[in-house]
Amino acid sequence: MSDIEPSCWDRCEGVFPSLCDGDTNNNYWVEGGICMLDTGGLTKAAVIGVIQHNPRARLDLARVTTCLEIHQLLAEVPLLSTIQEDDAQQSEFNKADCLPYYTIFRGSTTDR
Repeated sequence: MSDIEPSCWDRCEGVFPSLCDGDTNNNYWVEGGICMLDTGGLTKAAVIGVIQHNPRARLDLARVTTCLEIHQLLAEVPLLSTIQEDDAQQSEFNKADCLPYYTIFRGSTTDR
């Protein structure tokens, strides 16, 4: 047997201690006293998807576990923007002091 710790994602229920070995109070990853990381329903890809889109889940994951592999994942996976770039660009265009496109066809209300 080697002394290498098994991957956090390869833990078997009951064989290893819970991945939620940190602060579980008011935590995104703990529901009704059950650690969602231990249920086997969350794959590594699912956890990555959550921490890419949910800032609270990111912060809570860092608090709830001491697994170095998960902390490395938090360091490597970026938090994605909640606003799409094209939506942000359109919002900036909407702030401009100009008339809407349809006034080309109907005439500007300032011309009357």
